[in-house]
Amino acid sequence: MNVPMTLTRLCSGFSLEVTPKEAARIERFTDDLPAGTSVYVTYLANTPFSETVEAVRRLAAENMRPVPHLAVRAVPDVRHLDEMLATLTGEAGVDEVLLIGGSLRHPVGEFDATIQVLRTGRLERRGIRRVGLAGHPEGNSDISEEGLRQALKDKNEFAAETPMQLYLVTQFCFAAEPVVAWERRIGAEGNRLPIHVGLPGLASPATLLKFGVSCGVGPSLKVLRKQTGNVLKVATATAYRPDTTMIGIAEAAAADRSALIRKFHFYPFGAYRRTAAWATAVGDGRFTLDQRTGRLEVQEC
Repeated sequence: MNVPMTLTRLCSGFSLEVTPKEAARIERFTDDLPAGTSVYVTYLANTPFSETVEAVRRLAAENMRPVPHLAVRAVPDVRHLDEMLATLTGEAGVDEVLLIGGSLRHPVGEFDATIQVLRTGRLERRGIRRVGLAGHPEGNSDISEEGLRQALKDKNEFAAETPMQLYLVTQFCFAAEPVVAWERRIGAEGNRLPIHVGLPGLASPATLLKFGVSCGVGPSLKVLRKQTGNVLKVATATAYRPDTTMIGIAEAAAADRSALIRKFHFYPFGAYRRTAAWATAVGDGRFTLDQRTGRLEVQEC
């Protein structure tokens, strides 16, 4: 499979994220996204759960596929977990969630890791069929490398025993190399979970630098700094495009039939409409690959 075809395949079923407050400002999701697009509703510690519920309810009503985050460290106990799942599945028809640890340094209750929530059995009982889990190509400052390896091993073992479909969604990266190297390494270590590669949306470089530092993005952040140059240039630069990262990942996926990379997932960081239009165009094949520059020329509507 050639690189343009692989790019189209990876982007044709792309997903992206919105915060509950951002979702409330979007008049119609159908104005910007194809029907059936998976839209993840981000967990924010200072946002009431009711706003997440309202966002997923709207997404379902507009024929999107809502995927709410569940931050396990913010869930007090099994009873609260069950109540949250009952609300999401009963009121909004949710059958897919993204389980994350959450941004809390200390858990509020009995859950410290996503595997603990998986093992409760509550997700299956409430009708959850698909579960996304965090992947860390550039590591995680809160967990050692050995801890990450063990956590991924535990999740693979759980996946082999459950009817639910588990997959990995990576943190966003600014270069393909860390993602490709990580995918090969965890595959050699036994990972069998499909991978959705996280990419930054078409936000300003200044915004992406801020989030990259706060989210712990490592070596690939140097690529963004190199691309944008000095601080003044970063502050005035136009929107970033993740096309060189996408091309590098597509080249690796096209060359290795055993690769488990399945699709792209976008973190818009406030640039929802611009990111949605650009990703839709790539997924529709409305682009050309400029061999001279190694960039995509995208035909946006």
